[in-house]
Amino acid sequence: MRPNYVKNKLAYERGQLLSKDFAPHNVEDKLARRYDDPRGVLNLWVDETREKTGESIPYFDPDAGVEGVRVLMLLQDPSNAADGESGFISRYNNDPTAHNVYKTCEKTGLRYETYLPWNVVPWWVKNPAMAGQGRTLKNQAARARPYLIEFLDLLPEPPAVIILSGNEAQSAWRSATKTGVPAKLGNAKIFDDCPHPAGQAYNNLDLKTGIKNSVRLERVFREAARIAGNA
Repeated sequence: MRPNYVKNKLAYERGQLLSKDFAPHNVEDKLARRYDDPRGVLNLWVDETREKTGESIPYFDPDAGVEGVRVLMLLQDPSNAADGESGFISRYNNDPTAHNVYKTCEKTGLRYETYLPWNVVPWWVKNPAMAGQGRTLKNQAARARPYLIEFLDLLPEPPAVIILSGNEAQSAWRSATKTGVPAKLGNAKIFDDCPHPAGQAYNNLDLKTGIKNSVRLERVFREAARIAGNA
């Protein structure tokens, strides 16, 4: 029987859940492989960025984008499920956002081997350990700007698609790239109107179009999968 606290039902049922509480062996396996190719360089960069910033930054999932990062999926910042429960940014994390992303990928044919999930701000903005510092997504996006550029420069090939999920991610991206999008991303298709896949937002209607956000998300993912397949 699935525990009540499991939020990513799909990952749990397939034995892929990343949770130190419910599937610690999966977390241990990812940690053992975090420096292996092709994610090794990026996870060494995570270690360096932790040192520079003093932030608790989750690792890249070593199983994401193993055939090349043709789709880069950016949300605004990590959740507690990524920061504390798994230590990775992954569609296998134990939260509704990861579950909805996983489910939508399954529906639309967007393969995990071709996309990489990450965040505009690589650390958890509302981390309780940093309370009282006046942190907002806007000021942390400005602070994260050089690290976003560093990360993008580390990608071996520019992605064909960048998905910015949710208003906050889109706002953070604009703040982080206000001096311009890096030249190497010039040919990327940027979806800057994608809804956030979080539980509440996912099931809501978009006020502008009257279309359910889950349907809008599926349309973006399906088009991203098509472009990635032709890249």
